[in-house]
Amino acid sequence: MRVALWGPLPPPPGGLTRWVRTYLDAAPAAGIEAEVIDTSPRCAAIDPTSRLRPARVVRSGEALSELHRLLARSRPDVVHLCTTLFWATARDGLAVELCRRAGVPAMLHLHLSPQIIAWQSALPWPIRQAVRAVLGRAAAVVTLSEELRHYVQGLVPGGHVARIPNPVDTEGFHPAAAPRSPGGPLRVLFAGLITPQKGVLELARAVLAVEGLTLALAGPRAAGSAADYTRRLGEALGELARQGRLDLLGELPVDAMPAAYRGADIFCLPSHGEGLPNVLLEAMASGLPCVVTPVGAVPEVIEGEDGRVALAVAPRDEAALRDVLRSLRDDPSLRTQLGEAARRRAERRYATRTVMAEYAALYAQLTSAAR
Repeated sequence: MRVALWGPLPPPPGGLTRWVRTYLDAAPAAGIEAEVIDTSPRCAAIDPTSRLRPARVVRSGEALSELHRLLARSRPDVVHLCTTLFWATARDGLAVELCRRAGVPAMLHLHLSPQIIAWQSALPWPIRQAVRAVLGRAAAVVTLSEELRHYVQGLVPGGHVARIPNPVDTEGFHPAAAPRSPGGPLRVLFAGLITPQKGVLELARAVLAVEGLTLALAGPRAAGSAADYTRRLGEALGELARQGRLDLLGELPVDAMPAAYRGADIFCLPSHGEGLPNVLLEAMASGLPCVVTPVGAVPEVIEGEDGRVALAVAPRDEAALRDVLRSLRDDPSLRTQLGEAARRRAERRYATRTVMAEYAALYAQLTSAAR
């Protein structure tokens, strides 16, 4: 199966870039020959917002030209378009049209949280119809959560809308061979872009309030955060550093992340909004007890037949986060139970081989329908 994959390549950090790397590593074993069209502009600063900027316009034009040439040159079986919509809706709509004219099925893969529901509902009527048209013109739409799949299906009643989760390499990400030495402080790991939306301020304050915990932050700081937020986060992290309870790991290369998980005792992702976070799947595959907020597709990940695989607190609830971290500190058996259940669920549902087989099956459906 020859697939043209439309998405961002490193170096920009983030879940979508990480997904692209996981996909490309796993594609050959799934019988997929992938050629990438890089949609990411190169920039020095990390900006978590989704806004239309000159660099993105230029890169969009270049990517569309590359797609046009690829369709004419090698005619792939399927074009897999990764998108977060918002400002990129027009770009991705043009990509879908290029594919339709070439007679190649195009799949829109929505890498975003259910926040699109509020965004799309607030748009003026003509723009809402344009977004609906882009979704409807694709041969298929893939979402990360059942909530979003149901919503998109309502927008395009006759369309092919499927839910396929993100994959995780359960061989590369696995539990440590032996537990960390008892008696020392427990290491709480956060991985991701350090922004207000990720709940890092609440996490830093919660760890500060619970003795016997240290905080490890693996991720770069985003540019453009509000001055008040930056000040308050700096105060909390500064106090943790003064107490010797802070480890700023910075932006780690992907190959270094498995060791970061195996060197932790607890994983915490108290985000205010998510799609389906790759870092949560990686922490689960690493056998870590996880503390999360029930946003985006997270509830679908942590609730299943494997039993309770994580502890959840409401977004922005610093007191609840503090209490949950304290309970994990005081209950080693609970940490073990959650970590083992998380590993089982990652292996059963989110292993790369399982998810890649779902992509391949969808590709086969689309190519068969196109013929």
